[in-house]
Amino acid sequence: MKPEPYRLNAATYPRHKTVPIRFADVDMFRHLNNVATGQFYEEARFELLAEARELVAKEDRGALVIASVNTSFLGQARYPGTIDVGTGILRVGERSLVIAQGLFVGGKCIGVADSVIVSTGPEGAVPIADPVRLFFSSLVIAAD
Repeated sequence: MKPEPYRLNAATYPRHKTVPIRFADVDMFRHLNNVATGQFYEEARFELLAEARELVAKEDRGALVIASVNTSFLGQARYPGTIDVGTGILRVGERSLVIAQGLFVGGKCIGVADSVIVSTGPEGAVPIADPVRLFFSSLVIAAD
């Protein structure tokens, strides 16, 4: 996936979370390991999904599960340091949404990821609860 230029700008994303790079995240040259980058996206994504789940009573909400993640690696990060994870929403549908994220080091984008999230219940996909849909809709990003 070649990201659109607006995705490379930290200001595009309405939510930001700073995550420290751990020694366990790097290779022998102290570069952030590509496999470890998934944990940075996950940290911010989980926080967002947990916040959304709290908007609806447990018995009235579906589970928000990841259907797919598409990641592009654009640069390197080094240990020690921190990653700024920018997060927003690309699209909110009836039963699914797409979370857009960017990883930034010193303002430079080193990666982007899109995660398709599906609202599910015992019988399969279910509509996203209205309060959750409203919450995600408030975080939609737009191309400049």
